[in-house]
Amino acid sequence: MNINEILIQDLIKSRVKTQVDLASFKRKVSKKYKIPCPSNVLLLKTYHEMVRKKTLHRPAFTKVSAGKQGFGGRGNKIFGILEKLLRTRPIRSLSGIVNISVLTKPYPCPGKCLYCPLEKGIPKSYVSGEPAVERAKALNYEPCLQVKKRIEMLENQGHPTDKIELRIVGGTWSFYPKKYQTWFITRCFAACNAGQTRNKNAKLTRKIKSLKEEQKINEKVKHRIVGLSIETRPDFIDSAEIKRLRELGATMVELGVQSIYDDVLKINLRGHGVK
Repeated sequence: MNINEILIQDLIKSRVKTQVDLASFKRKVSKKYKIPCPSNVLLLKTYHEMVRKKTLHRPAFTKVSAGKQGFGGRGNKIFGILEKLLRTRPIRSLSGIVNISVLTKPYPCPGKCLYCPLEKGIPKSYVSGEPAVERAKALNYEPCLQVKKRIEMLENQGHPTDKIELRIVGGTWSFYPKKYQTWFITRCFAACNAGQTRNKNAKLTRKIKSLKEEQKINEKVKHRIVGLSIETRPDFIDSAEIKRLRELGATMVELGVQSIYDDVLKINLRGHGVK
């Protein structure tokens, strides 16, 4: 048993109930074992690994009410409390749905807006340094890998990933080639459907099916995409585009309005008016 596993055993025995208790526990074990103060992410990752290896028995969840889960048995409540305390940024999954942002590859935009950043190698209107941008750059803007990596990060932080709201960003979506749009979204669904299994070449171990088939499969898998949003320009939306977006599975459209005044839009070279 390594030091991290020992810490989890000690943490369970200590029966912490609040963040104050947890902080106090960390200081004590840091002094006791002469180690840096352990992070929530490290403790939670170790906890899940112990459960997976069955070196720690976690009681099964029991349904207690609609949209909520709990642990059966009074003596087992410590496990539920522990997971909640170790979860980082709990607000992210407070609704039961987690948001995953995926960036499209850098591609020209029809707009010539004065204020839009034009950083090389970055999708137009975005800048380096943002977490989602840096993640996408490191993964060469491959949608499947971006989804997989984000799910992994959220799970390590203790967030449920059974309901996902996928947010596709990176410029004017409607200006990208239609073939690329279908390919991109299909791979996002496939990543959720494949249980994160990849080979050494970072490709799915099964053949990716059509978008419609992947959408159908996604209805009954562990990581379900319950919402999908794209961002585009107001002058690129019409009835035909709305129909296509629905076929792609989009449930929300983010429009860059920028201003409600025609004179401001004209000065900024937005390329369209209020109407």
